[in-house]
Amino acid sequence: MSYVSSLLASTSSSTASSTTKDSGTSSLGMDAFLQLLVTQLQYQDPLSPMDDKEFVAELAQFSSVEQLTEINTGIEKLSTIGQEQQLLGAVNFIGKTIEATGTAIGLTDGDATAVTFTLPEDASTCLVNILDSSGNIVRTVDTGAAKAGQVEFDWDGKDYDGNVMDDGQYQVAVTATNADGDVMKVSSTMTGTVTGIQQVSGTYYLDIGNGRNVAFSDITNVVNSSSAGDSKS
Repeated sequence: MSYVSSLLASTSSSTASSTTKDSGTSSLGMDAFLQLLVTQLQYQDPLSPMDDKEFVAELAQFSSVEQLTEINTGIEKLSTIGQEQQLLGAVNFIGKTIEATGTAIGLTDGDATAVTFTLPEDASTCLVNILDSSGNIVRTVDTGAAKAGQVEFDWDGKDYDGNVMDDGQYQVAVTATNADGDVMKVSSTMTGTVTGIQQVSGTYYLDIGNGRNVAFSDITNVVNSSSAGDSKS
């Protein structure tokens, strides 16, 4: 295989594995390969010209590099379009109250946001642990026996000694057992009104206040709160 053929094959492989190069850099690369090919034709031995099959193979490899570059450019454009659509979708949630899967509790001036957990069956015991940002348990609340279904938990914002905890975000971990003493799988949701949008690593999250951010995939219910404003007009 000629030098140009080898170089084209190597570049074709590297281009297929990368989608982050800009179109300008990719275009310069293809021009360089074409120039190498033309130079090879100019300086080839007239008594031993390049084999026609090898020449066709190099042209095919060059074409593959160009096609892969176009595919990469198309993927980048699709990614940009997807982010724009995600942003537009997020804007539509502003001002609406949503319910989403999560265990976060926001505490402000001793006032904590509520968390609703769902019991798959009647619980004979139910303990709710409140954890700080470091994962330390600051309080355990025994809610006692509870019926199957949704149970809303409101933390008073205090630790074991009755001291009001610092403002910030906390997490809840629920441990519930059934009549046979088996630990049940408990899911939990949090509710809040969307006040803004935050972008993290290219993904948009809905800000529902008190430092709580929700991903689109975690939303379980939406309540349109704009109807009250519409009635005034």
